[in-house]
Amino acid sequence: MAAPNRMPTFNHLFSLMADLKNPTIVETGTIRTHGDAGLIGDGHSTLKFADYCSKFGGKLYSLDIDPEAIALSSWMVSRKYPNVAVNVIESDSVAFLESFDEPIDVLYLDSANDANLILNEAKAALCNLHSESIVLIDDCFSAERKETHKIEKGDLVIPFLEENGWVKEVKAYQVLFVHEDRF
Repeated sequence: MAAPNRMPTFNHLFSLMADLKNPTIVETGTIRTHGDAGLIGDGHSTLKFADYCSKFGGKLYSLDIDPEAIALSSWMVSRKYPNVAVNVIESDSVAFLESFDEPIDVLYLDSANDANLILNEAKAALCNLHSESIVLIDDCFSAERKETHKIEKGDLVIPFLEENGWVKEVKAYQVLFVHEDRF
């Protein structure tokens, strides 16, 4: 099975981010390896966001509960972007978001494939989002999960965001939301 193409969604996200000055980006889920082979797997968004911050300013908080993922991500980011404000943090994502006290300009929900967790992350972050914020959710529409009738990562969070004034700007494998008051 071919990997989903996330580039169109990320390109759209980065074009929307051009309106933000020194954005605060919060990402749940960071760079990971796949199995014993040690191949770099998920989380390339961490490097994309770090690259964005290196060029345009801003700061990134990348969260994960896996200490190995934290170590790998910290090493990769510090090696490639040593002078960029990237905070790779080992933490439960919901607990972090509940205690976070800064406005969030970009929220990227990409932690476990658990619809309840993603919903709880969005609920915890909601008070830090504003009318110019952008919310991106990964792995929302998977052909494999549709075939097995498993709940999708976005099944609970999408209606929650829509009920709270968020509008789908892009609906693909990922879903990108902007606030109804953005424009």
